[in-house]
Amino acid sequence: MRGRNQNEKIAVRGKEVFVGIDVHKESWQVTVRTEGEGFFHGRIASDYRILRRVLNRFAGGKIKVAYEAGPCGFGLQDQLREDGVEGIVVPPSLIPLESGNKVKTDKRDSRKLAKLLESNMLKRVYVLTQEDRADRELLRTRRQILEHRNDVARQIKSKLLFYGIRPPFSANVGWSRDFIQWIKDLRLGSEALKVSFQSLIELYEYLTCQVIAVSRKVVELSRSEKYRKRVQLLRKYDRLKQWKGAKRAIIAIARHLIIRIRRILLDQEPYVVGARA
Repeated sequence: MRGRNQNEKIAVRGKEVFVGIDVHKESWQVTVRTEGEGFFHGRIASDYRILRRVLNRFAGGKIKVAYEAGPCGFGLQDQLREDGVEGIVVPPSLIPLESGNKVKTDKRDSRKLAKLLESNMLKRVYVLTQEDRADRELLRTRRQILEHRNDVARQIKSKLLFYGIRPPFSANVGWSRDFIQWIKDLRLGSEALKVSFQSLIELYEYLTCQVIAVSRKVVELSRSEKYRKRVQLLRKYDRLKQWKGAKRAIIAIARHLIIRIRRILLDQEPYVVGARA
């Protein structure tokens, strides 16, 4: 890599400039290459304004940026797109591996991304729009709350089992109002134990209210113009799976179509709707 002043402008007009970034919460490791040579390599704060100053040194070139998909999300990609810079978010599992090189550091990762980007050897993930990501986040949040509530339910049942308290309900009875009220009415010998059960029950009920509230928002979203047709298709698919002998019916239709296609090819006749094979 050439030794250059950190603020020096690089003459790259009309050339392709490849930028690999190893993204972390507090800092980004950046490598810039053009025409097979590295022109910048350094660590900067995780601030797009600082990265923009680095990219401005290569004004006039066709800049392409790559970074790995990860917990930092797609905010960097959104900012690059707003500035008209081509960026790709790379799935880590599809980055080509170098045989015999198992050492992984931030410097090596950013250099590797820039080099592979220059060689056109990187795959990209599909980046949803900010609106689509927000809609998906609603569904993700609902699932996370449900998982949290299930964890709390398991904790309560574990305590019941540990203290030898048997519910007066059959095993297939879920978390009904009667079951929750029965737990609330338990006469426990210790005040500390009572507080322990009561705290978990209150947390379970709070999470249930949150599930209901978020579910209502999901239903509203599914009825919107944007998603209504997609939801209808999914429901038709669910009904198809429930049909008795659905697989056999699909196979029979496929065989019928194959016979029709073969007959058309042999006879060199146009396809006629409703004609028998």
